[in-house]
Amino acid sequence: MTTPTALFPDADLRVHPPRGPREELGGLLFLPRTIDKVRAKLQGTLGFYKVAPGFSGYLFEWLGITEEDFTEAVRAARNDDDVVTWLVAHVDTTRFAEINERLRTREIRDAEHLAQVLPRYPVLREYPQLRNWFEIFELDDRWTFDPANAELVTEAAPS
Repeated sequence: MTTPTALFPDADLRVHPPRGPREELGGLLFLPRTIDKVRAKLQGTLGFYKVAPGFSGYLFEWLGITEEDFTEAVRAARNDDDVVTWLVAHVDTTRFAEINERLRTREIRDAEHLAQVLPRYPVLREYPQLRNWFEIFELDDRWTFDPANAELVTEAAPS
């Protein structure tokens, strides 16, 4: 089968972020972002991003699937709809609302947790009041790809 490099030339997360965390596909938040990151990983263009650990890892765990199985589904898929078809055949879709709520409301827990994630999300130095991860990811995506921050972006990676 043709690799995603040929099928998904826009999956280069070294030059742009993945789809936003609030985007939904097949009734599941964060799924488009996770697909983008897996496609980029498959073709070696993940940049500063990671698939797991992190939110995509939580998504796999809460769905009861492995990153490896999901990666193979993305590799075999021609498009997003194929990934959704695979997912629906392998998970309990009645849990999507619960999973969406868990994703939507996940936050930095306390000052200790903030100190742990600060090296990975330097934008939080400018916005220390942010706690909701979706808001952090959205801001961090914009911040990371803003040319004004090019010298500040390090090996710290968005999720």
